[in-house]
Amino acid sequence: MKIERVYHTWDKWECYRAGFYATKPPHGMTADDAEQKYAELLADENEFKAVCFKIINEWVNSCEHYLTNENMNRIAWMGQAALAYKYRIPHHYRGGYHLLPEQAQKRADEIALEAINAWLAKGGFETHTLETIKSRTEANLY
Repeated sequence: MKIERVYHTWDKWECYRAGFYATKPPHGMTADDAEQKYAELLADENEFKAVCFKIINEWVNSCEHYLTNENMNRIAWMGQAALAYKYRIPHHYRGGYHLLPEQAQKRADEIALEAINAWLAKGGFETHTLETIKSRTEANLY
């Protein structure tokens, strides 16, 4: 089934309430600390997977709003949402992803995709590979 875009206002987004859009790391944490925490979470495959699956089960509005948007990087959103879910660290510190070696980045992407596909399948939507889930924004612009 083709995915139909679902919108929710920001005040309904669970990710917003978890600090996803905050502008500073949690109290007592530096920007470097926040990025390091992100790298550590992504590198811990079991924990990252557990958090991603909590998100798809608990964050109903955020998942509908973001995972039905084919014009954005849903893999990145899932990783950044996991950071906010677990540590209340904003997406602004997503640079922690680039602290990982390429193979660890790919594995984190695969774990995020697994959770996204579970959410999509539950809704009766088409699932994806790492290639097919890529943002369609560029394709839609040209």
